[in-house]
Amino acid sequence: MSDQSVAHHGTDSLTNPGQTGLMLVGLGLATWMEFYTYDAVNLVLPDIAGSFGVSQDEASWFLTTYSSALLLGVPVSIWMAAYVGHLRYIMGSAVIFVIASLGCAAATTPETMLVWRAILGFSGAGLTMWWRASVYLLIPRQNRSKSLMRISVMLYLATTAGLLFSGYVTDNYGWRLIFLPNVMFVAVAIILLRQHFPDVPVNADKRTTGVDGAGIALLAIALISGQIVLSRGEIDDWFGSSRIQLLSAIAAVALLLFIGWQLSWRNESRLLRLDLVRDRNVLASICLGTFVGIILSGSIYALPEFLRSVYPAQLNATDTGRVMCVYALTAAAIRPVVTWAIGKVGQRKVLSFALVMLILSMLTMARLVTPDTPYWYFALPLVLYAFCLAPLLSAVAGGTVARLPQEAQLDAVSIYMTFRQFGTSLGVTLVTIVLDRREQVHSGRLFEHLHATGSAVTQWLNTVTSVITQRGGVSAVHAHEMATKLLAEASARQAATLAYADAFLFMAAIGLLALCFVPLMSPTSVVKK
Repeated sequence: MSDQSVAHHGTDSLTNPGQTGLMLVGLGLATWMEFYTYDAVNLVLPDIAGSFGVSQDEASWFLTTYSSALLLGVPVSIWMAAYVGHLRYIMGSAVIFVIASLGCAAATTPETMLVWRAILGFSGAGLTMWWRASVYLLIPRQNRSKSLMRISVMLYLATTAGLLFSGYVTDNYGWRLIFLPNVMFVAVAIILLRQHFPDVPVNADKRTTGVDGAGIALLAIALISGQIVLSRGEIDDWFGSSRIQLLSAIAAVALLLFIGWQLSWRNESRLLRLDLVRDRNVLASICLGTFVGIILSGSIYALPEFLRSVYPAQLNATDTGRVMCVYALTAAAIRPVVTWAIGKVGQRKVLSFALVMLILSMLTMARLVTPDTPYWYFALPLVLYAFCLAPLLSAVAGGTVARLPQEAQLDAVSIYMTFRQFGTSLGVTLVTIVLDRREQVHSGRLFEHLHATGSAVTQWLNTVTSVITQRGGVSAVHAHEMATKLLAEASARQAATLAYADAFLFMAAIGLLALCFVPLMSPTSVVKK
């Protein structure tokens, strides 16, 4: 049975629009957990790092491990849903996600936390993949834009809840409690899905009845090796390390073998229909999807870290969450307008507008990243980022995979989401590398400047030493040590601030580069009245 007939069968089994609406709410609540948890952990990462006694760089592994596991889970999810049943797979993913959430809350060592985060990511793939895939599978084409818009608004509100609730709970009770709301979300989601998700007939295609064990193994080897290279490369001096060289070779060979196996006619159970890349829209979804992932994870990943660790006031999680939620609330408010705009001017123009908004947002952010900027000023670039985020996702998906024939759409969505998640995993790594490299550069330049202006520095140290001695009642030697420490801290803060500004400039460059790939998307046919 083709996906076309499956889609019609599934839609006909919904007796009224109210049931469709409740099914969408169920899908939205199940995916709500994934969005809520991702943004909550990103916000309170400094608290988690402090609890486990690890550095901020080491704590970023909690994010990259999650993203890598989710990246592995996305291409597997289409096969698993058809293999075990669509509803059972979605509900099973939701239940495992909650169990892993509770495991994260109870973790006592960084290693245990990484294991639970990997399980969380793999199960989260079923949620982040199948809210969109379910709409493509079960909703008639003419109603999809509205259905996608309704769930998107829910997910932006989930991000808002994650930022506000997790910040407050972390400051007042501890970060481990941020995972508990997932229990409530999964209970309501399962009730709604069991009652309103239609029965999807079993597909007799060999791709859904067989298991592409070789493909799964090769993909896992490539992703795990590649993620270790990206995470450890900066620490191990990249290709100056024999371990990085070996892992890079393993990742490259495994990836090439995976691609060859997916294109082989002998593989009747292939995970990804890479032959669809011949279609212009699928190729566009791969290129633009990768950029979308980098933008989603990298654009504002550094802002909470800056506000909480480098900004002189060092905001708590609650205040940082209030600042960050501006973009999510704005995106939720403008999301209904995006559907109208796409219908009016087409996906390519809307996508170009979104990328221009990203560039303006990141340039503004880089300009505002100073020790003297009032923290509420960051609301402006966050609003601009929302005007990028809401149209960006809709324009790319609607202008690429949504245009394929019905029988190829699930495979196209799987390819798009795989490369989008690859970009998501890459985004955090790239920003982390930029921060490390630029901080080293700026530290060196500041040291050279202090050395060149030695007399002025000496005069400043003597003045501060005198003030500390007079007001603090300490010895001159101790006061001089304190003055020297103050100078070192100020220099380190200045170097870090400049590095964060450079990270936002880097993301502006990513937006500019992505603009060059917009013509790859086929133009929208405009019907003149």
